[in-house]
Amino acid sequence: MRVAARPSKAMGMTVDEAVEADWQYFCAHPDEDEYIREFVAGEFGKAELPQIPDGFRFATHVSVKMRQEGKPVGRCRRLMMVSGQRQSQGWWW
Repeated sequence: MRVAARPSKAMGMTVDEAVEADWQYFCAHPDEDEYIREFVAGEFGKAELPQIPDGFRFATHVSVKMRQEGKPVGRCRRLMMVSGQRQSQGWWW
């Protein structure tokens, strides 16, 4: 699994922009089936987000479930929690 570069606009992305960014990522990386990117507020609907401990934050794990003619038409997104300590060490996820 590859960790995607941190998008410069991550915090300001809309859900539609995140979905498009996921599609673009998998089109540009046809050998990849999954990646981790910044969480975008609202991408999991109106579900209430769980409480997370101090020093952690949300990220999104995105995976391809189906391709048609090489295009990633079926994708799955899962909410995950990551340690903020890695960010201080130069890792964002």
